[in-house]
Amino acid sequence: MRRAVATVVVTAAAFAAGPAAPAQAGTHYYLSLGDSLSVGRQPDASGREHNTNDGYVEVVGRELARQVGPLRTLKLGCGGTTSTALRGTPCNRGYGSGSQVQQAEQILRAHRSSTALVTVQIGDNDVEGCLSASGIRRGCFDSRLATMRSNLQTIGRRLRSAAGSGVPIIGVADYDQFLAYWLRGGRARQIAVASVRFITKLNATMSSAYRGAHVSFADAAGRFATRDLRHYVTLAGHGRVPLAVARVCEWTWACDRPPQGPDDHAKHTGYRAIGLAILDALSRVRRDTSGGAGAP
Repeated sequence: MRRAVATVVVTAAAFAAGPAAPAQAGTHYYLSLGDSLSVGRQPDASGREHNTNDGYVEVVGRELARQVGPLRTLKLGCGGTTSTALRGTPCNRGYGSGSQVQQAEQILRAHRSSTALVTVQIGDNDVEGCLSASGIRRGCFDSRLATMRSNLQTIGRRLRSAAGSGVPIIGVADYDQFLAYWLRGGRARQIAVASVRFITKLNATMSSAYRGAHVSFADAAGRFATRDLRHYVTLAGHGRVPLAVARVCEWTWACDRPPQGPDDHAKHTGYRAIGLAILDALSRVRRDTSGGAGAP
């Protein structure tokens, strides 16, 4: 019989004693940094956004708890965060002082040997203001992308230094919410097609920046079939659309009508896809570390 394990999503109040607060013997930690996706944000029936316990962090946390035993999941993320804010702006989640990175550093130094995983979901807010249904401002995108690359290199190095070589750290690719413009037709559809190239460049830049800091990368965009505009499927109420469009419409609120849409946050199925991408990346890290023996 599988032994009982516990997954705890720790609130700010529960962790107010500081990152070195006593934990149950054998407890492991999962740290989640990032923007609104990292805290499972979704619109309610009236369209008001709120953080939930139905995000990818819960998907990952449940599986980690089955693998390692009692687990404290610490959500350090804040909605609207950019890579610049992640490294330098206080987030006030109660897990220590300073920015998300500073809080993570404090926790990692206190619990390095018992940290099972760190994930970082950031980058979308850096560049999304450069894309809209009316056009893509390339100069804006390239400038903000360069800033993001520099920030991610710094973030990755700082987290790796605090975590040491033994803690898996995984950055997360972005899906392309701008594919929802496809349904509008005309110029907006052209922007939807063009957005794929820009989001692919965004994700490639993320991957490269993280790799240089010895941080792994989860291909959530692959799970969303972000680049697949060739294969058509039926989307309820819209007929035949590219698979990439169907996925973003079915797995996020980007194509929904008011009051809950359009909203670029993921639904349950989208968050689950992101979580599975992270678990895939974690398995690869473990295989590489164990020389191919596979994850426990």
